[in-house]
Amino acid sequence: MGTKETVTLLDALRESLKRALRSAEGTAEPVALLWTDADGQWRSLIPKLRPELSQLYSLGRFDRSTRSGPVIWLKCVVGRAVAEDAPPPGTVPILYLPGVSRQELRASGDCRAELQPLIELQFRGKVWHQANGRDWTVEAFLSSGDGLGLDIAQDARTRDALLRALPVLAETPVEGLRGRHLEADDFDKLTVPDIVRDLLRWMSDPEGFEKSCQPAGWQSFRNICKQEFGLDPENDGAAAAASALMQGGGRWDDVWTRFCEAPRVYAGVSRLLREPMAGQGLLALDPSRRPIVNDEAEERLRRELEQVANQPHAQACERVLELEKEHGPRRQWVWAQLGESPYAMALASLARLAGLAQSPLGGPSVEAMAEGYASQGWRCDRAAMEALSSAKGAREANVVTWVVRVLYAPWLDACTRHFQEVMSGYAGGASIPVPVVKGEKEICVLFVDGLRFDLGGILQEKLEGRSLRVHLNHRLAPVPTVTATAKPCATPISDCIRKDSPGDEFTPMFRESGQPASTPRLREEMQKSGVEVVETDEAGNPSTSPLGSWTETARLDELGHKLGSELAAQIDSQLERIADRVFELLESGWRKVRVVTDHGWLLMPGGLPKVELPAYLVATRWARCASITAEGSPNLPTYPWYWNPQIRIACPPGIGSFFAGSEYAHGGVSFQECVVPELSVERGEAGLEAVIQSVQWRGMRCRVSVRSNEPGVRADLRLNWKQPATSIVAEVKSIGPAGEASLAVKDDRHEGAAAMVVLLDPSGKVLDRRSTSVGEGR
Repeated sequence: MGTKETVTLLDALRESLKRALRSAEGTAEPVALLWTDADGQWRSLIPKLRPELSQLYSLGRFDRSTRSGPVIWLKCVVGRAVAEDAPPPGTVPILYLPGVSRQELRASGDCRAELQPLIELQFRGKVWHQANGRDWTVEAFLSSGDGLGLDIAQDARTRDALLRALPVLAETPVEGLRGRHLEADDFDKLTVPDIVRDLLRWMSDPEGFEKSCQPAGWQSFRNICKQEFGLDPENDGAAAAASALMQGGGRWDDVWTRFCEAPRVYAGVSRLLREPMAGQGLLALDPSRRPIVNDEAEERLRRELEQVANQPHAQACERVLELEKEHGPRRQWVWAQLGESPYAMALASLARLAGLAQSPLGGPSVEAMAEGYASQGWRCDRAAMEALSSAKGAREANVVTWVVRVLYAPWLDACTRHFQEVMSGYAGGASIPVPVVKGEKEICVLFVDGLRFDLGGILQEKLEGRSLRVHLNHRLAPVPTVTATAKPCATPISDCIRKDSPGDEFTPMFRESGQPASTPRLREEMQKSGVEVVETDEAGNPSTSPLGSWTETARLDELGHKLGSELAAQIDSQLERIADRVFELLESGWRKVRVVTDHGWLLMPGGLPKVELPAYLVATRWARCASITAEGSPNLPTYPWYWNPQIRIACPPGIGSFFAGSEYAHGGVSFQECVVPELSVERGEAGLEAVIQSVQWRGMRCRVSVRSNEPGVRADLRLNWKQPATSIVAEVKSIGPAGEASLAVKDDRHEGAAAMVVLLDPSGKVLDRRSTSVGEGR
C-alpha cells in the first residue's frame, strides 16, 4: 500500500478492495466483488482507480472505453461470455454500482427489476461493506478504524465539503491529515489550495472565473472566502472585494502582496480598483493601493516638471530634488510596475542629474580636469542619458527632454568653457598629448566609434557582470575630435602618419605614400605592418598574429548623427553588442581585448546654441570645428591641429555649434568630446565562463540551456538578480553534462512575474543573466 509517508486515500481504497476479495482456505473464490454506493459518493474516484484496477467495471451506459455498461453486460463480464470485455485472467471482476445499496439487493422482493439479475451475485461473490454490514460511505471509510481512522467532524457542512474535495483528497498523503480535527474548512482548502491566487483571479474576471469552476469548486471557494476574508463572492460582489483590498489588514494584505508580485497576471484587478467607490473613509485608505491617487500625483508632477523647464538653472535643480522627495516613493508602488508612473520613474534620473549638475567641474590643468571628469564628472552625462531614455510616451518624453535641457545645458556649458580656458595653453603651437595604441601579440584592439566616457563606465559594469577583469583608463582625443583626425590615433600605426599633413577635411596623410589616412587605407596599412585586421563577424587567430589584431564593432556615432537625442534609447543595446563582441573575442583565445575609441560627443535635446562664423574665414567647417584660412582671425578659441600644429582649428565657445539645430555633434573641445575611455579586458581570475543560450518554460518549470567552459556552474531564478534571497525556485540546480538545468518554481503565486535567470560560479558570483516571465508561454 506504500510507506506510511506516502499513503493516500486511493492507496487505502485499493488495499481494502483487495482484502475484501480474499477467501478463507477451503472456500471457493468469489465470482465478483460488488461495490454498492447508494448515493454515488465514490463516482468521482472511478476514473482515478480504473488505470490500476483492470478488473474494475461500472454500472451505467455502455461504453467499452470506460468499462461501463448495463446489468446484463455486467453479467456477461462476470461469466466471461464476451472475450473482448472479460477481465484479465486470474482476476476477479469488481462491479461498481452507483445508485445501488446493499440493502436493496438483500431485499430481493423489493429490488428494482433491472437490478434483480445482480441479486444472485451476492451469494456467488462478495460485497464490499463495513463490519456492520452497511455500505462504505466516503465519510465512514475516512473515519473508521477499518479505513483511515481520521478525526472528522460529524456535521452536514463538513460532509458536503468532504465530498467536494474528494478528487483532490484521494491523492493527498494521509499522514498530513492525521493528528487534528478535520472540519469543512480543511477540506475546502484542499479544493482551493491557493485561495489568494484564486481570489485575485476572481476579482480580475468574476464571470469567467465562476464559469471555469465546477459547482463544488465554486462552493468551496465561497466558503473559504467567507471564512478567511469575510467576503461572499456571490452575494457581496467584486466591488466589495476591491474596497476591502484597498482598506487592507489581515489576510487582505496577503492578497495585496500577491497582486504586487505579478500585477499583469491580474489585469482586471487594476481596472476594478479604478472604479468609483461608494461610502466614506476613502482618505483613510492606503494611498499606494489607489490607482487614482497615483494618477493624480502623476498629473501634478507633470505640471510641476513643465514649470521646472522654464526656471533658472539653480532653482530648477532645487525644485527637482524637492519633487524627488515627494514623488520618489511612488516608484515602489505597483502602478510603476504597470507603466502608470512614467514621470515618477523618469524623476529618479532627473534627480541624480539635478544633484550632480549643481557643481561644475574645475581644475588647474588639463590633466587635473580630465582626471576629475574620468573619476566622477561623467556621471552627470550618464544621468542625462538615462533620463532621456526613461520616458517612453511622446508626451512624457517631451516634458522630460526639456527638463534635462534646463538642468544639463548650463552645467555642460560652464564645464566646457572652463575646460576650453585651460586648454588654451596649447594654443601656442603644442598639440595635446595623445597616448599611442600599440599592436601586441595575443591582444585584440577593438575600435568603437564614438564611445564616450560615460558609456565606457557603463560598459565596464556590463563586462564585470560577466566575470571579466576590466581596467578603465582615460586619454585625450586629438583636436579636432572628429573621426578623420582621431581614428588614426586609435590604431597601432599612428607613427606612419605625417605630422605636417595638409589638413583637407581634417584627414591626415601617410608619410610614405602621401595618401589620405581613410579607414580602408588604415586597414591596408595595418595588414602590411603585421596587425591582423579582423572582420566584424570573425574572431581572428591569436597564435599567428605577431602584433595582435584590430577590429571594429557597434554604430554609436552613426546612430548619433542619424537620431540626435533619440540616441539615448539605443545606448544600452549598443553597449550589449560591444560586451558580446568582447566576450566572443576572449572566448576565441585572445589574452586581452583593448577597447579604444576616437572621440566623444555632445548631445543636447533641442539643439546646441548656434554660433556665427563668417564663411570667408573658413576653409572647412563642421558643427563643432572649422579649419581657418591662413589670413583668417576669428574671434573664437583656436587650437593647433593634431597632425599639423601650423593649421589652426576654431571651435565654438562653450557648447555652441556652427550649425543650427544640432542635437548631436563632436569635433570641438569639451570633456565629453576630448576625454575618452580605454578599457583593458581580460578573463576573470578563475577563467570560468558561462552564457545562457535559451530559456524554455513548461508549466511552472523552466529549462535553461547553457554554454560553459568548466563545471561548477549553477542556475537560479530570482526576482532581483542581485539578491539571492529573492530566489523563487525549489532548488538551485547545477548545470548537467548536457549543458542544461531544470528549475521548478516552488510557488505558483509567482506565475507571470518578471524574473531573471542567473548563472552562478561556485562562489555565488553572477556569470550571466537573462530576463523572463514565470510560466511564459503557458
